[in-house]
Amino acid sequence: MPLQVTSVQQKEEEVFVSVTPGLEPAVEAEAVGLGLAPRRVEGGVELSGAPGLHQEANLRLRTASRVLLRLGRFAAPDLGALTKGLARLPLERVWDGRGAPRLSVALHRARFKGPDAVLGAAARAWGLPSVGRAAGLDEEAGEGLTLLVRLEGDTCTVSADTSGEPLHRRGYRQEVSRAPLRETLAAGILVLAGYDGVAPLVDPMCGSGTFLIEGAWMSQCRAPGLGRTFAFERFPDFDAAGWAARQARARAELLPAPRAVPRGYDINAGSLGTARRNARRAGVTLTLERQDVRTLALPAGLVPGWVVANPPYGKRVGEAEDLPGLYRALGQTLRRAFPGWRAAVLVPEDRKLEQALGLSEARSLSVRNGGLRCRLLLWNVPSPSGRGLG
Repeated sequence: MPLQVTSVQQKEEEVFVSVTPGLEPAVEAEAVGLGLAPRRVEGGVELSGAPGLHQEANLRLRTASRVLLRLGRFAAPDLGALTKGLARLPLERVWDGRGAPRLSVALHRARFKGPDAVLGAAARAWGLPSVGRAAGLDEEAGEGLTLLVRLEGDTCTVSADTSGEPLHRRGYRQEVSRAPLRETLAAGILVLAGYDGVAPLVDPMCGSGTFLIEGAWMSQCRAPGLGRTFAFERFPDFDAAGWAARQARARAELLPAPRAVPRGYDINAGSLGTARRNARRAGVTLTLERQDVRTLALPAGLVPGWVVANPPYGKRVGEAEDLPGLYRALGQTLRRAFPGWRAAVLVPEDRKLEQALGLSEARSLSVRNGGLRCRLLLWNVPSPSGRGLG
């Protein structure tokens, strides 16, 4: 029986959009909002559509970590079949034959003992002296083409990384505070919280301002991929005219200013300075003020909106003994200062800290922050008047 390699033709693209664990519902909601038909799977969503879909996903998906273009899928019960399948892939779309692609190898119930066998098969398939192994897709991609070879049992799926640098690298955050939060995770939390870009957004412990800047971009309808480059721009079949048109459409949708200017508070003056500089690089204006979360007071007349927080986790020496009191103060401030608001608080998987926060009524979702298991607590803060966002 001849080897069958199912490849994606030019008239249609299939892509896999990877996300931080726990953000699959967020990227699915984003894709639906763009008029796509996502299929949620572990680690992200699968999409199919017209050529250029990978460009659109890189440009517009705020919660995506990386966008992979599917090149082919075939049966690989042994090394011979793997080598033949790799040789028949349509690599001319993404590789001009110069240099050598790097492989990121993922093996799941596969017959092969390790990645070296896959690297050797790829070298034989493409007539190369050797093929190097790439860093994991959560790490730096480096220059040149990176291919993901995934073996699930006897099935091999090969994809090309179209993103290059991880998509959380928006370009504005050149400084971070003591507890940096990836831009994609911040955007994902806002999506999961239902932030609409119109009502006020407040971060009472804003640090370097990542929540606020991502919220401002959402409020301004700014595509997160504007202003950076991608790996697909180096592909042999790169559609430069199509890419320019996509960027032009995104710029035309950009509002001159956020519909609601986000507000941030922090007790640390240095963090507020970092937030201001990051906001300037992002092209947005934030309202920032030095206040302690324990005594925080909002300006009179501010209508309910969204309040988001990423309190410290106590991973540094000397912090842990102060955390329960800080979490109790944050919970008390949410009840006192934000009645009728929607709250989203990212906390570590630590029962003592969750109990200190006191949000037992909150809906809890599992997410990861830099590899650390966390809980995202989503809560409608009770309002004595019964008024709020609902």
